Amino acid sequence: MKRSRRGMLRAGGAFLATAGVAGCIEERVTRRETRATDSKTWTLSPADGGVALDAAAFDDYVDRMADSYGDSGVRGLDAELPDAFGLAYVQRYAITRETPGSPTDGEFSLVPETVAPEAPMLIADCCLVRYDLGEDRYRYWLWVATDPTDGRLVRDVNVSTLSTELRLGNGAIVDTATPSVLDGEATVGLGTPPSGRFPVRGGVVDTTSVRDAGGLYGVEWRGELDAVQSVNGVCEVERTGDYGLSWTMALGYSFEETV
Repeated sequence: MKRSRRGMLRAGGAFLATAGVAGCIEERVTRRETRATDSKTWTLSPADGGVALDAAAFDDYVDRMADSYGDSGVRGLDAELPDAFGLAYVQRYAITRETPGSPTDGEFSLVPETVAPEAPMLIADCCLVRYDLGEDRYRYWLWVATDPTDGRLVRDVNVSTLSTELRLGNGAIVDTATPSVLDGEATVGLGTPPSGRFPVRGGVVDTTSVRDAGGLYGVEWRGELDAVQSVNGVCEVERTGDYGLSWTMALGYSFEETV
């Protein structure tokens, strides 16, 4: 059938309109960023001695963390340690799955072996070590690390937050260390052991402290990084009697996806 010129123009207009609609649909394809942060706080006292590590068990833990995180392990690039080891607590956090409204549904434990190392999302390991200096003085070495490049992850993620903090139930924080970062390395210490260096592959390192009775001290890394990262801190405490404190570890991640 032979079309009139007006009919052909109408047909062409319909084709152009259809093409325009298709173009609008294509432009709606965007990338969405998901960000999540979660934390866990433990209250620790002599009653929790059953989960505390002695010197031999802690040395074994340090070796295992070096296998997992390399130079971002507990003692970083190097460390100088006091002789007077007191005790150590360790913990692990794994984001096990993602559910609507709860993107950080995860699992924490003071017995790291109970958290499945094959968890499909990000894992962080953390320790709190006490050195007994005598005369009611103690120093705490804090460490936390994560590896977003682990091949078991179900998607590529960037680590965005990594922190560890202690808050005293009794005693006072009398001195704190702020890591000094230069040329991709951070140095942390109070002039005498414990002290050390650890890599900083991006982002920033910061501390929070309240030097007072019932004070707190925390060290934090923040950024957007697809590489292994750790952070260490040191503080000094004075107290009499048994210890009582709370210990917090926080982990954050982000990722992008097409929607």
